[in-house]
Amino acid sequence: MFANPSFVPVDCSLRGLYFSLILLAVVLAIPGLPLAAEDPGLSPVGVAQIDITPSYPVRMYGYAARRTESEGVAGRLQAAALVLGDDAGEGPAVLLTVDSGVVPPEIRDEVLRRVREQIPLQTARFVLANSHTHAGPNLRGRRQFEGSERERIERYAGELTDKLEQVVLAAAAARQPGRLSWTQGTVGFAANRRVLRDGRWSGFGAVPDGAVDHRLPLLRVTDAQHELLALVVNYACHNTTLRGNFVQIHGDWTGSAIRAIQADHPGVIPLVTIGCGADADPHPHGTVELCDQHGRALADEVNRLLAGPFQPLDPQLSSHHAVLEIVYQPELPTAESTSDRPVTHSPSELEVTVWAFGEDLALIFLPHEVVVDYALRIQRDFDGSRLWITAYCHDVATYLVSPRLIEEGGYEVRSSLSYRLSGGEPERVTPPIKQQLVEHVGRLLPAAFHSQ
Repeated sequence: MFANPSFVPVDCSLRGLYFSLILLAVVLAIPGLPLAAEDPGLSPVGVAQIDITPSYPVRMYGYAARRTESEGVAGRLQAAALVLGDDAGEGPAVLLTVDSGVVPPEIRDEVLRRVREQIPLQTARFVLANSHTHAGPNLRGRRQFEGSERERIERYAGELTDKLEQVVLAAAAARQPGRLSWTQGTVGFAANRRVLRDGRWSGFGAVPDGAVDHRLPLLRVTDAQHELLALVVNYACHNTTLRGNFVQIHGDWTGSAIRAIQADHPGVIPLVTIGCGADADPHPHGTVELCDQHGRALADEVNRLLAGPFQPLDPQLSSHHAVLEIVYQPELPTAESTSDRPVTHSPSELEVTVWAFGEDLALIFLPHEVVVDYALRIQRDFDGSRLWITAYCHDVATYLVSPRLIEEGGYEVRSSLSYRLSGGEPERVTPPIKQQLVEHVGRLLPAAFHSQ
């Protein structure tokens, strides 16, 4: 009847207006119509949380002075998963945060294998971020224990693997149209812990003018109606408020922050990640009350930031992943692998992942315990105003130190990758691991983040 099928005659009568409104309501109610056409900022998001507290004594992580199993629970441990995107194209992206000193690579790989049986998940789009609490189970050292202690920690490892699989799949099943936006604030309880005497490391303490990164980036996840679903925060501070004389299970300041945020925002799921704070400790430290004090400070800053403004994020997430293989012999080239092969998890293989939300924000995920100099250098060399840097991802087996720390010497240096693979002479590493890793990050970062 109509030569132009896109043309519909308009009836200007009230009756025509009535039926036009009904037709519009029916069209909007038809399932399957692309939401992006109405709101390009919408994309699938899902979030879930699960309790991972052991219900029995286990050997604890982080302090060699501890020789016995845990004696009760002072604060419960959590894992949370944020799933972004649908199963089409490159598939979803999964951020999994775990209240753990370290989830060993073999557990992380098993979780990824199981999840892949249900949803298409690429290695580059799966990040496990450890809170690095020093008051949690010692999963990395579990095979060194014997008898009933070995049985209990192995039992916990199996239960944790099951729960991490469950929380990721629950978040994937909970996906709904949502929005992402971000902002940034500051928190002040981290203090550089490296006390120097005549330019050399002399012990631990709180150094007032020491290098530290107080930034607190905040990612806000809301549904299509702008209701808050999840909050992701990042702070560069060791999770060591509780010391070696503390023998109860607790999530430390990250666990307290999660509880404080949820008390302020019931039903919202917080995910807390740790930045390059390997040479920073919470200050002051020593008690559960101080964990709560630091957690409250972080939650208060989150509340201040939630008043706005926020920068909306492009929901199109690109992922970039490669393993940097550190080689010390000057006659051998540095090798780099970009394939999706299984990572062997040698300490000299640094697995790095970058997620970019269009040109709005890039998330950089680094392995191991990374000192603050790396973050400061990355912010300087690239557009630090649009970068979010997280350490303690993928694996936590060693310190990544800078030339400054190597010159000063001390604890982190003696426990570093540089020290381990150079026969105790970390200054021989050329180029320094810091330079190699920063250049590696630059190769993964999209070009839009290379300039201010």
